[in-house]
Amino acid sequence: MERAKSKLSPKAQKAWDRLDGKTRKEIQKDNPFRWQRNKMIRELRAKGVTVEVLEEITGFYRGSIYRIIETKTLMTEYQKQEITNLVETFEALLHTLNRLLTDMARRRDEGKH
Repeated sequence: MERAKSKLSPKAQKAWDRLDGKTRKEIQKDNPFRWQRNKMIRELRAKGVTVEVLEEITGFYRGSIYRIIETKTLMTEYQKQEITNLVETFEALLHTLNRLLTDMARRRDEGKH
């Protein structure tokens, strides 16, 4: 969700312009990966971005920003590793499926000639 530049205050616009595209998407209210979004919001606050600016660029109300920055991530290292393992497994599966589909398409095309 890209914010309209005209709707942001000058301070918020300056902060927004400094963020890369990935970070812009991660910090948005509609990001379904709460732990990732909240972690990034806490990191931005730790770097000196004000709550008011975070409110503007994330789409959250001020009270929600305060709850996010005051809440520590409750995820254990084991849970983080489990998530990392699942992501790696999923990426390997996607790679395998892509290779199989490519091989099937190539064989199909060879059979037509």
